[in-house]
This record gives sequence, structure tokens and C-alpha cells, in this order.
Amino acid sequence: MKVHFREQYGTRGDEILYVVPADQEAIVRVPLSADKSSYKENFTLYRIFKQIFLPQGYPDSVSHDYIHYQIWDTIQAFCSTITGTLTTHAILKGVGVGNDYVSPLSATVTWVLKDGAGHFGKILFAWAKGSELDIDSKKWRLRADFLNDVAMGIDIFMLPRFPEMATYILCGTTTMKAIVGVTGGATRSALTQHHAIRGNLADVASKDSAQETCVNLLASLVGLFLLTQIKGQLVLYTLYFIVTCIHLFANMKAVRTICLRSFNESRFLIAMEEFFQTGRVPSVVAVNQRERVTIGQTVSLSLKVKIGLSAKDLTDHFRTSQDIDNVLASFDPHEKFIFAESRRHLGIYLHFEARPADVLKAYFYAVSYLQDRNQFRDRYWEVHSKWNDFLGMAQKEGWLMASHLMFVDEYRLDWRM
Repeated sequence: MKVHFREQYGTRGDEILYVVPADQEAIVRVPLSADKSSYKENFTLYRIFKQIFLPQGYPDSVSHDYIHYQIWDTIQAFCSTITGTLTTHAILKGVGVGNDYVSPLSATVTWVLKDGAGHFGKILFAWAKGSELDIDSKKWRLRADFLNDVAMGIDIFMLPRFPEMATYILCGTTTMKAIVGVTGGATRSALTQHHAIRGNLADVASKDSAQETCVNLLASLVGLFLLTQIKGQLVLYTLYFIVTCIHLFANMKAVRTICLRSFNESRFLIAMEEFFQTGRVPSVVAVNQRERVTIGQTVSLSLKVKIGLSAKDLTDHFRTSQDIDNVLASFDPHEKFIFAESRRHLGIYLHFEARPADVLKAYFYAVSYLQDRNQFRDRYWEVHSKWNDFLGMAQKEGWLMASHLMFVDEYRLDWRM
């Protein structure tokens, strides 16, 4: 028997041989396995489901945390759509649908004003917080869903009680929902980029949209059914409370399944704390599990560290040329950063040639300095050796050291003139 080809679809598909038996000339296709998983892969409905809702090449084309995240994300989207259906009902009653005493013009004015407030809120929020959404995408994703639940709760609880205040209430809640839209869209893009490990960002995003559309359709039907069954405000409030609790729980579980491989400040501090205590760098999964996704940080510093500051910040604190020379003399002249402590923060100043890896190195040095200010200068080369150890271990654990998610301002300096 002559074997021409061995074939496999992805890493989980059946292995198939294309062979020519000894007693004939025609090529024969011979599956090597026929277990339950292969049956499921060949089952028509399952294959169609994968093609519609999962990225091409799943599971090899996405990160390992993709499916767990999508399960919890589907649950939270289902709950959010049900709450949204209840909220839409309350909003329509609030603007006067079904009320003979409310003119179409007044309802239209209310609707236009609320939309205008939402647009204004989007612009202001993107200006104020846009740069933070990449840095702490998990926190902002959770905050967005919490804010959305609060906004819908206000609509459900307040609009029926204060119909004369409907315009003001809707302007406020629409602004909140607009912030949610900006935050949710931006953080979803960041997380989609994390999941798309083959550069297949568009495919992953489109399949995510297909999943969400299907879930929203089913949840809308369930929401409409529940509206027909609700008798009284108490039942409505109870339903809102239950669905909201499930929604927030599912969101918490969803963001906790995500294992980002780039360091932001929180994850970097967790990894450094473990390294300083045990001499090893924790895995990507271990750090992401420890990262706080609500408020605050798991590990905090005695002084705020700011990166990429202007030389004006340095000269405002060290006013004489001698003081500046002493700061520069404390660092290896070949380094692409310096840092200095002021009353309010520890400032890191970057050279024009600084790259993302230099930012991480500068932050590592700065944290080492804060741990022992008095001995840092004497231990400078020891810190340098520790950084090399940290860098090697982090790369072995799968951390991306050529990029980061730290907040870095845009000022760059040259002190080698």
C-alpha cells in the first residue's frame, strides 16, 4: 500500500490518509479515527453552527480563553437585552406613548433632546478618558456594564413616578448610556484584538457580532413575553433586580477569564512583587487571576509613578544645574531613561530613542528605587542584573515584553548633548 498524503483539518480534526491499495490503482480516502469528537465535527448542524458563529479555524485561530469568555459574554448580553426591553417600555411610557394628553411634537422634542445629550456625553467622555480604555480594558468593561444597569434602573424606577421630569431623566440616562457605548465599543475592540491571534481581527469581530445579534434576538422575544406577563410594578422591580444581578455576575466572570499577555501597571506590579519575593515571574494566567477588575490595584506603591514627563517637571523641582547633573550622573549614560523623585510623584523621563521595552525597564528600576531609596544607588548594577533575570523569565512565561499597556505621556528628552 502506497500512502500519498496525510491530511488533518486544524489540530482537532480527523487524520485522513490518501492511499493506493496494493491490488488497485485508484486513490482511496481512509479516516484514521472515528471517535465521538470526529462524529461531532462531521455532524452537519454542528459544522454549520461553527461556520456561522465561530471564527475560521476555531479553536486554533483564537486565544485559549476565547470560548470561556464568549460563554459568559453571551449570558450577560442575554440579560442586558431583557433589561433593555423593560427599559424601552418604560421610556416609551415616559415620553407619552399611549397618552392622549401628550402631543407628537413634545414627544419628538424629548427624544431629540435625549439623543443630543447622548452625543455630547460621547464626545466629552472620549476626550476625558479615551486613553485609559486600552490600559485597563477589563476594569472599564465592567464599569460600563454597571453604569448601563444603573441608567436602565433609573429609567425603570423614575420615569413612571415622575413623568413630568421625563425629559431631564432621559437626558441624564442617555448620557450615561452614551458613555457605556463608547466604553463598551472601545474595550470590546481591545479584547477582540487579544482573541485574534492570527491577525484575524475582522473575522473574530464579525463572528462576535453574529453571536450578539442572535442572542439579542432571542432575548428580545423573551423580554416581550415577560412584558405581557408582568402584573404590577413590584414584579417589574423584582425581575429587574434578578436579571441585573445575573448580568453583573456574568460580566465579572467574563472579564476574569481574559488572560492578557501585555503588562499594564496593575499586572506589572503583581509580577514584580512575586519576582522580588520569590525570584520567579508568575504565569500570564496567575497574574490575570490576581488582577483586580473592580476598583483599586492589587499592589500599590508608596508614591505615584508618572512616565514620559516634561523636563519642566524636573527643573521645577531641581532648580540648579548641579542638582540636574547629580540626577544624570546616577544613571548609566547608555540608558534611555532617567527618573527623579519630587514631592508628589516619581517622574520617569524618556529619551527620544526609548522603546516600549525601555518603558518597562524604567518602571522596574523606579519600583526598585521606591523599595529602598537609600541603597538604590549602591545597588544600581544589582538592579540591572535583576531586570535581565526578570526579562528572561517573563518571556519564557509568555509575556509580551516588546509592547505594553502602561500610560505614557508624549514628552521625550535628550540629555547626551
